[in-house]
Amino acid sequence: MKKILILNGSSRPHAFTEALIDSFRQGAESKGNQVEVVHLREKRIHHCLGCLHGGKDYEHPCTQRDDMDEIYRLYRQSDVIVLATPLFFWSYSGLLKDALDRLWALAEQSVDELHGNNKSGLLLCAAGGSHPQPLIDHFDYLMKRMEWANLGHYVLCHTDDMDKRNIPEIAGARELGEKIAIP
Repeated sequence: MKKILILNGSSRPHAFTEALIDSFRQGAESKGNQVEVVHLREKRIHHCLGCLHGGKDYEHPCTQRDDMDEIYRLYRQSDVIVLATPLFFWSYSGLLKDALDRLWALAEQSVDELHGNNKSGLLLCAAGGSHPQPLIDHFDYLMKRMEWANLGHYVLCHTDDMDKRNIPEIAGARELGEKIAIP
């Protein structure tokens, strides 16, 4: 069983990003994986200060005190980190970007907990249009720099043209969840 942490960067509940998450989760859980979803819109997460003074306290890796302590705990327990976001200006949402920036405190620990560590990453994206490539390119580069196994991505394009009141299961996201390898 893999432990999967999904960081939901959407500020809207019951919209396309959440539909992607639900479909992915169904696929991952159908193969025996454990999935934890954190809705970042419900958390109090400050912007990174760029102070480079984190890592001095294992329980509180960052110098700021907010809900990131919960994210650090869940991150440490997880094998797979899923970044789920609507496409905002060809990038991650601000909610997700703040959480990603704050993960840096884990690199400042006496033993770097951010890079490598047998982690894997995956991207789920809801795009109003049809130009997600800059985000996909950044995600691929992030996986390389983080030294995480890149498990791929699924992008649902043209969501601006869809009816969000009746979102069906998204087969591609479910299939991506089903592919999470179980040792």
